[in-house]
Amino acid sequence: MARKVNYSKKIEKIKAQLDELSAEIENGSKKEEEVVEQKVKISDIDFEGEELASLMKIQSRLTRAIKAKING
Repeated sequence: MARKVNYSKKIEKIKAQLDELSAEIENGSKKEEEVVEQKVKISDIDFEGEELASLMKIQSRLTRAIKAKING
């Protein structure tokens, strides 16, 4: 015997999930508001284990910080 599937119930569940998701997106996620800035010691970073892209981001941030200190 084949199983009977009630697609209308599944559709209603999916619609409810989509409505909930769109409401979260419109109102902004609460997680974004709870961003805590953490300070990391440079000695704790394993530069050899990092990928090139992340190393380049770190380098550009350091360059900007150094320029700001020199000029400001």
